[in-house]
Amino acid sequence: MSNKKVLAYSSLEMWFHKHMIHFVAFLSLSGLPILSDKFNFIAFAIGYPINYFTGDMHSEHILASGISFLRVIHWGSAFALTGIMIPFVLSMLRKVLTLSIWPDRWGAVAIVDGVVEMKKNYIDLKHAEFGKMNTGQKASAWVIVLSMIMIVVSGYMLVFRSALTHDFISLARGAHAISYIVLAITLLIHIYFATHPANKAAYNAMFKTGEMDEDYVKEHHPLWYRKLQEV
Repeated sequence: MSNKKVLAYSSLEMWFHKHMIHFVAFLSLSGLPILSDKFNFIAFAIGYPINYFTGDMHSEHILASGISFLRVIHWGSAFALTGIMIPFVLSMLRKVLTLSIWPDRWGAVAIVDGVVEMKKNYIDLKHAEFGKMNTGQKASAWVIVLSMIMIVVSGYMLVFRSALTHDFISLARGAHAISYIVLAITLLIHIYFATHPANKAAYNAMFKTGEMDEDYVKEHHPLWYRKLQEV
């Protein structure tokens, strides 16, 4: 057995991925009460201790205090996330044509074949013809990228809404909510597959070493391995 390692993720990719999790958690918890009154209990939990010290325990004022505090957290987290996204995006753009998010093959037949290979890997627990990323991972990556772009654009429109018309504000609010729901669902699916036993090596590479064993890559990611041999 070879002891050679293959670099799967750079230190920047690992760093961004870890902190992305933190920011998504902050943005979700702070944004949900703003998005829907069904999550007002989060705002009440935040507003209660604030108003306890001010002596104003009227329920409407507690809710308002919680929403105001959460809005500050939401905006602060959004600005911070934008800040860490800049170096990551610039780094990815430098090598955009070689990223693993592009299909290994194009066309409807390739998509069907990709789904079949995913079934073979995740359900049948057999070796599949995967590249660095499988069809599902590529699709989720594109959904995450596009929904994040929509969230950022619509979010900044809402922050600076004083310069917008009422119709644009409503459009931005709807786009922000829908793109968040799409992102949340996609991330839940992503987390499920990322923690699947079949993806243990990739999980360890992302959160620990950044590397995979060459033998593992050859066996479980043959399309990627062949590309590496061509370099």
